[in-house]
Amino acid sequence: MISGLEKSGLRQIDARVKILWFLATTLAGLIFVEPWPLLLLLASIIVVAVLGGVLGETLRRLRSLVLLIIVFGLIFGLTAPGRPLFYLVPHLGSIGPALPFTQEGLALGIVAILRIFVFSIPILIVIMTTNNSDLIQGLIVFRLPLEFALMIVLALNFVPIALNEFGRIADAQKARGHSLLEKGLIGKARGLVPIFIPLTLNAIDRADTVGKVLEMRGFARRQFRPEFAPLQLSSWVLLWFVVALLGLTLATVLYRLFS
Repeated sequence: MISGLEKSGLRQIDARVKILWFLATTLAGLIFVEPWPLLLLLASIIVVAVLGGVLGETLRRLRSLVLLIIVFGLIFGLTAPGRPLFYLVPHLGSIGPALPFTQEGLALGIVAILRIFVFSIPILIVIMTTNNSDLIQGLIVFRLPLEFALMIVLALNFVPIALNEFGRIADAQKARGHSLLEKGLIGKARGLVPIFIPLTLNAIDRADTVGKVLEMRGFARRQFRPEFAPLQLSSWVLLWFVVALLGLTLATVLYRLFS
């Protein structure tokens, strides 16, 4: 759990319910393929964040995804065939037009961007408002072995850390005069290389350190039994929302199968 969020309303919700909420939003994000259902799903996630008092912290941690979102939008807009909206290379005499940005590509780009938010915001909220021990116990309830539960929790905790490091590395590269948004699609992809290389190396070094610490503390010899208090009203409210979302997702699947 992130320090400074101890008073969040989501802190009181059972870890099992929050895990179910994350799984339900992820499943719905995969099933919904139109912008409006995804937008409504994202709105419901934002409502949960607002009621839990973590929207500001969540948006602050998502700032590093802005560059990635721009790249995704350009990739889909430039690679999907369809009716061109405009050309990146205009008609100049015998040259052009080239690199069309299509209407279908714009729609795919919007869906991809909405899915990025739908997949990333719930997991950030769960990580920020749940103790690691509660997350591990919640995963064990879903019949995951302790080793796998710990591995997943550690990986999830790396998400906000990686987002923060992404922003710090990008600022450091800008201070050194490195252009992160060069002209052209290849230039934008090349601008991300000086960020992802140190980010990957830092992640490998951190994983190695965590593994050594667990080995020194004798983690493999410990016994762990999950214990939970009875569900409070806030947990029941979120649980009923999860049930409604799963029902809507199932109805969408059945409609596609039989329509």
